[in-house]
Amino acid sequence: MNKRIFLGIFLLTSIFYYVLPLTFLKFYNGTTDKAGFILILAYGFFSFSITVLISYFMERTIFTPLLSSMLALPLFFIFNSSALVIILIIIVFSFLGYFLTALLK
Repeated sequence: MNKRIFLGIFLLTSIFYYVLPLTFLKFYNGTTDKAGFILILAYGFFSFSITVLISYFMERTIFTPLLSSMLALPLFFIFNSSALVIILIIIVFSFLGYFLTALLK
């Protein structure tokens, strides 16, 4: 894994895992149960799309979903113990995206 792949994964995960969901929470005025459901769907989609983009267009290594999952661990500091569900969803969809690109390539 070279520096370009690592930088791409780091930038995509920092934008899609931290910047977009936190700005959504800041400007969302609805109920918290809808916000939580939207965030769970968004994290599933973001983890899948990051892994597919990196694995399909740049380089397909097993470190892509692993690094994407490891970069999601600071969510424990933001969402406390409820981040366990989000991190499990990120792990599942990251590996699902990796195996899908393995089938496509």
